[in-house]
Amino acid sequence: MGVTPSDLESRDVHVKVPARPGYLVVARLALSAICRLTPLEHADVADLKLAVTEAASGFVSDDCAADVTMEFTFRLRDQELQLELAGTPVAAPTDELDLSRAILEATVDDVELDSGRARLVKRLAG
Repeated sequence: MGVTPSDLESRDVHVKVPARPGYLVVARLALSAICRLTPLEHADVADLKLAVTEAASGFVSDDCAADVTMEFTFRLRDQELQLELAGTPVAAPTDELDLSRAILEATVDDVELDSGRARLVKRLAG
């Protein structure tokens, strides 16, 4: 498990944790810290935390092997906050996937979901 800046001059943060539900709190805490550098309102930050949790639900399992990990990359830009999640997808019923996508679309501005990867974007008021 680790949290590292991509480079010393960057506003990118990379978090790699075991793909178990209990470790999502690490990513949510990193997101909260990054959001302090933005003009986002409290409600927007709460929406982003929900979005990260929801996107991560497709990659976490209590039953995964100890060496299976999930990676979060947060990129703070002048006009947006980009969130990327990568991991090994876990099987989920179609209705759960549809609900998850609906929640993501309601909480962030852009959503891209591919097998093993999710990319979320929240535009910053400027």
